[in-house]
Amino acid sequence: MENNLLFVNQNRDIIRQFVDVMREYDFAIDTADNGRDAVAFLKRRQYKVMITGMDLTQVDGSKLIAYLNKVYPQTVCIVYTRRLELAHLKLLVNERRVFRIFENTADFGGEIYTAIMYAFEHYDMQQKETQKRLILEQKLKNGQESLIALKKAALEDKSEREETAVFLQTLFRVYAKNIKILLPRRERQLLFAYEADLISRLLDGSVQTEDLQEIRQKLFDACDDAQQKKLGPIVEKMEQAIAIN
Repeated sequence: MENNLLFVNQNRDIIRQFVDVMREYDFAIDTADNGRDAVAFLKRRQYKVMITGMDLTQVDGSKLIAYLNKVYPQTVCIVYTRRLELAHLKLLVNERRVFRIFENTADFGGEIYTAIMYAFEHYDMQQKETQKRLILEQKLKNGQESLIALKKAALEDKSEREETAVFLQTLFRVYAKNIKILLPRRERQLLFAYEADLISRLLDGSVQTEDLQEIRQKLFDACDDAQQKKLGPIVEKMEQAIAIN
């Protein structure tokens, strides 16, 4: 996808100044001077970045940003406004997921251009992470039937038992690889221990709901509240991946 952005400002002189400054750079620009037209642009085209003012007609800036976050959350939002009160600033940062905020004294060709380039990078990174997650979820889905068959075979043949162990380890490592990179060392250790315990139980035979509860509780007993909150959703996904009935 090409680098592109939507610039929204009620002042057409500011729009012209922005377009003139950015003309030398290699990305596409659409412009709107009111919130309603901005929404129409968003419906017609996928944007990496939207730069908007707050004082807009028809649909004000706050509502436009809320709409963007709800319907097109992948688009990175930058605010460029002539006046920003502290209460408004807190709302934008905490509730509206705004990437950068500038007042109209900011330099289009300097700090705003730099922010735009960072925003393009941020968008691309988000898209890559989303694609990785979709691939992992598909791998997990495709692997469930093979996993069930291998678990049954492992009860009958030693070589296939070893194959099952390799498969299980690969399945869990693939699923949790990106997550573990983001986890602190202690939490990675706890997750590795949980995996090892779960794999061992699976290789010994069918794992029932009671067994899962016991393994999960063993992990949570070693966690503090913050660690349990982080690892809980990961454990839930891993339990779903092995198709426990």
